[in-house]
Amino acid sequence: MPEYTGLEYFKLAVFYASYLYFPAAALLIWAIARRAGFFRWACVIAFCGLSALAYARFIEPRILLTVEHDIELKRCFAGAGEVRLAVFSDTHQGLFGNVMPIDRIVRRVNASNPDAVLIAGDLTSMLHPEKFDKTFAALGDLSAPAFAVLGNHDGHRKAPAYLKALSDALGEYGVDVIDNERVTEKIGGAEIEFAGLSDWRVARPNRSVIAPETENPRFLLVHNPKAVFRLPANPHVDLFIAGHTHGGQIYLPGLTCWLVRFACAVDRYGFAGLGKVEAFVTSGTGMSGLPLRFNMPPRIDMLNVRYKACSKE
Repeated sequence: MPEYTGLEYFKLAVFYASYLYFPAAALLIWAIARRAGFFRWACVIAFCGLSALAYARFIEPRILLTVEHDIELKRCFAGAGEVRLAVFSDTHQGLFGNVMPIDRIVRRVNASNPDAVLIAGDLTSMLHPEKFDKTFAALGDLSAPAFAVLGNHDGHRKAPAYLKALSDALGEYGVDVIDNERVTEKIGGAEIEFAGLSDWRVARPNRSVIAPETENPRFLLVHNPKAVFRLPANPHVDLFIAGHTHGGQIYLPGLTCWLVRFACAVDRYGFAGLGKVEAFVTSGTGMSGLPLRFNMPPRIDMLNVRYKACSKE
């Protein structure tokens, strides 16, 4: 059972204090209408600043985008094909009441008609196990096979019993937790491999799951994209998929990557062609730290992954 610390209570205080925007905005509008000169312009500036924060607190976290990406694997295979993957992460269910609901994510994923669903960790944020069923039941409505790894918030300061309860709850609703495991799914007549590595703050990653060479397309799902720097020289992975960064969560060009450097260590959001592996980093649907998203709304990424056949010459 997760226990709140002073930091969590502070985050909740910020969450509930944000409702003060509405009386503050009303007072500022009254002052703008009644006053003149410097005081009036000061109120205008204050109103605009508070309204930007209110947008980040009350509006943008409820905007759910679906973004299409076309990716072609570098390696060739016995036959050509295509696989459509729905990728999302960092739902952070629990602490903040304005995170994107799971049932809404599921409806959008199903409408996008994926071949498989990949969830890149941090499903929870101080969520009590008694709420697992109510929170994640909608995952049982996913129309495609779903695979997940757990993230640092799923394991941070929590006992192994919590992690098992979370994995069991996800399994009950059809989500296969593949931390340190590899599974094969038949898609479009071809065998597709999905491997997962544990986040190092949850459990020790077992890289042996990607050690064997394979003739099938292999996708590696992790939580933290910095895991790419811990892969072997030849990881036998065709596409590395991660979350964790939230896309910066509050994205201010030129400033976010300076303030939140971990979020940009590999790629803040999107496709990154690295030396030993091709990577895609999704930006998540929830929030941690502050109950705000700005210039980086929640999103589900649809990866249209094509792979080519080897020449028969």
